[in-house]
Amino acid sequence: MRLFENYFKLYPYIEALNDDAPDAEIRWEISDLLRFLEDYLNITTNQYMRVKNKRECLAAYKDNKKLLHREINIMFGDIHFMFVAMGKVYSNVLLLLKILGKHELLCSVLSSDHYKTVKFFRNNLEHMDEKLTDQNDKYRKSWYSTSSRSHWFSRQWGTMSETEITLGDYTFSIDEQSLFPLWEIYDQILAILNEKYIVPNKEKVDRLFKGHLPSE
Repeated sequence: MRLFENYFKLYPYIEALNDDAPDAEIRWEISDLLRFLEDYLNITTNQYMRVKNKRECLAAYKDNKKLLHREINIMFGDIHFMFVAMGKVYSNVLLLLKILGKHELLCSVLSSDHYKTVKFFRNNLEHMDEKLTDQNDKYRKSWYSTSSRSHWFSRQWGTMSETEITLGDYTFSIDEQSLFPLWEIYDQILAILNEKYIVPNKEKVDRLFKGHLPSE
């Protein structure tokens, strides 16, 4: 699994050398957003590993409903916060792309299936209990199907089979491949920062701060 800690070696090249520089504030903001982006990417990875490890242990509790419920409850909390962290990744990505003027790439992210799926899961898990308590008469209506796919309770609570979660009309696989879109957009942002700030400033920053720059 990837670990994201490039901020510590890149921020000297991103932030302005002079606090009075006309773009100083924007460059501080970009630097901060890169740090937050990496933090939430690492939190996403941590939550993914927690969910993966917990799911693999559930079979041990199949004969004890109380303990099984307890473990599933913990896993549900980890899944919920995994989507919260992924949502924060996208929030920082969108802000960075907007500040960097990469509007075409920003629109591409907003229209991507991965972004829409993460946003849907994050929002619906956040308000799931409200729907179950405030609208729980709906499942009794004759016009609601009783199939496992579209039954009202299943659509609000969601179902999980192996690594695949289904909620409403959306499906998300909890596997490493599902994290790739986040990694790819991060790599694209690093390439933009490298071209815009790191390469143009590297020689000067290295010369001025020789022996004082963060270690690799």
